[in-house]
Amino acid sequence: MAVEAVQNGQYHAAARAQRELFAPTVPDGISVVERDLWHLDSEDHAWRSQFFSEIPDYLARYFGERYAKIYRDVKKGGRRRANAFLRTTLGKSVLPRLRLVTQRFQTQFHAAGVVPFPFNDDLARLPTLGRDELRNLAHRVADFMAASFADYIDRTFAEPAEGQKDMAARTLATYRNLAGLSREIGTEPPYWLLFIKGRISVRQMESGLLRMMAPEWWRVRLKGRRDLMREHMAIAVGQVQKAASSYVSRSTLGEWAEQKKRNREFFKAFDLENEETGERVSMADMVNGSNANPAIRRCELMVRMRGFEDIAKEKGYVGEFYTITAPSKYHSVHSGGGFVEQWNGANPRDTQKYLCRVWAKARAAIARAGISVFGFRVVEPHHDGTPHWHMLLFTLAADLKPLRRILHKYACAEDKQELRTFKARKARFHFKTIDESKGSATGYIAKYISKNIDGYALDGEKDEETGENLRDMAKAVSAWASRWRIRQFQQIGGAPVTVWRELRRLRGQQLDNPQMDAVLAAADVAVDWAAYTEAQGGPLVARADLVVRLAYDITEQGHAYAEDVQRVAGVYSPRLGEASRVCTRLVQWKVVPKLAEASAQAGVSGGNAAPWSSVNNCTPGPGRQLSALLKRRGFEGSDREIAILERGSSLVIHDDRRLILRQGRLEEVGSQPEHELWPGWNG
Repeated sequence: MAVEAVQNGQYHAAARAQRELFAPTVPDGISVVERDLWHLDSEDHAWRSQFFSEIPDYLARYFGERYAKIYRDVKKGGRRRANAFLRTTLGKSVLPRLRLVTQRFQTQFHAAGVVPFPFNDDLARLPTLGRDELRNLAHRVADFMAASFADYIDRTFAEPAEGQKDMAARTLATYRNLAGLSREIGTEPPYWLLFIKGRISVRQMESGLLRMMAPEWWRVRLKGRRDLMREHMAIAVGQVQKAASSYVSRSTLGEWAEQKKRNREFFKAFDLENEETGERVSMADMVNGSNANPAIRRCELMVRMRGFEDIAKEKGYVGEFYTITAPSKYHSVHSGGGFVEQWNGANPRDTQKYLCRVWAKARAAIARAGISVFGFRVVEPHHDGTPHWHMLLFTLAADLKPLRRILHKYACAEDKQELRTFKARKARFHFKTIDESKGSATGYIAKYISKNIDGYALDGEKDEETGENLRDMAKAVSAWASRWRIRQFQQIGGAPVTVWRELRRLRGQQLDNPQMDAVLAAADVAVDWAAYTEAQGGPLVARADLVVRLAYDITEQGHAYAEDVQRVAGVYSPRLGEASRVCTRLVQWKVVPKLAEASAQAGVSGGNAAPWSSVNNCTPGPGRQLSALLKRRGFEGSDREIAILERGSSLVIHDDRRLILRQGRLEEVGSQPEHELWPGWNG
């Protein structure tokens, strides 16, 4: 053994000598890109680091490869030209733009009372974290917030609370403290807008405290921040444009595709089981038959658009197509390539907020002018990810020019100095009156709908923004909308589609009230959106005047954050009151692994949790379904047991296992005494 150890020692010593001879020690703490360039030319490493030290590896890789390629081309300047590339491209163009973005995400946090803040480094490298690293960070942040919570109470409240008023004051002070910590971490606290307006309730503050100490809440917030920061930085360095990757960066498109794949695998691994009959259906089939299916979503939008067009023809309205684009400072890259010098660091969500403000002002002016409009709005990205709007609006012929003037006024209000040429004005605001001799309004907008969903029937057509095949670009557009959480389609005026979808659950039935039944009959015809809209009161109906609206069930303190949970239960008529309520969700399902895969946990990490049972208060017969579920678990299913569950108490199963009603579901839980009382709350 001693001889073997000597031989191993000699081997490692020889290896070290070889590395020192052929590749002297690489500096510590440098990125992978810098390490590769150090091997290319170690003499310029210190000078190069001023450019690469600020750029994350996933963004620096392109510039490192470009530098190396130029460096190796000795005939065209080699090292001199490569270093000039860093000075001009990175130093003068890319880094100032990147700093503009990173400043928005900087956090300045050191400690909370006596609890030190250990996450500065993690937050600085947030864009580079993977799923597991994010989950781990979320747990550590939640633990830190809980420790800060306990520390604050111990230091601030030495004596027990004196009544409800004192307890409310303590809750307010504690919420303010944890909310401050959340904001310094770069996350808006729950109910923050209500808090700063002075309208927050004690229950909302308590729920907010629970959220700010929950790992899952932090995981969602940190992932959202990571996603936006990562893509925003890619925009800043020019990796989102038609010369590189249109609409979204390649990494975001890859993440979107991978998430879609994981979703499909999950749907294939599970079934939905009817609680009452035990009937099973494939979850994948249910998803594919819902609005989550792009083809169904596209067809529904086309039906609604056609319905509006039919109404417009019948009532003598005319249609006009409008395009509204943001000023140049919201754009990152010119359409022909090259950075926009006056870019203000805006991301697509900033631009979307600007466009929403423009529409809000225009809509208010339209209402003041007494102009009636209805139609659709489509949001799609330019090649650099900056959104712009297309709107197809119907109005009376006499109101067409006033409507056009109002939209033009507010679309061109900001940065008017840019609009000195006809081309610039047309780029900011453009209109086109629908000429039926050249095509229908629905046909005109069909391409925009298809492009932004699944690219249906667009094979061979070129995208005006990128020059690429429109069908191929549909995935990138969907990834863009998902990453920036931008609503692509919005109906303007008319009856709500949510009620229409809910009524279609009652297909083939007849309602007692003639007005409600007329709406149901119209919704029952899948392709007649016009009839449904007219039955609800027409394309200009106010929400308060709808014949049929959604009915909700509310479960008080219905989840882990003690907030009320609102769920769609059916439909009702405001004109007739609650007595007109009709339940549309009578069949309740539970998620279960497919039978063939149950023993292998259906291929889902984390194992197979006990299936949840859903209870709908709209089910005919008071507590009938809940009683049946209790009997299956060995209880009597009596009114007394149901009352115990509904008031928030639990039924003991055995030892420390209890049965509770949470969010309308029966759940089996174990006791967690460490969570039953927050230390120090009462002194």
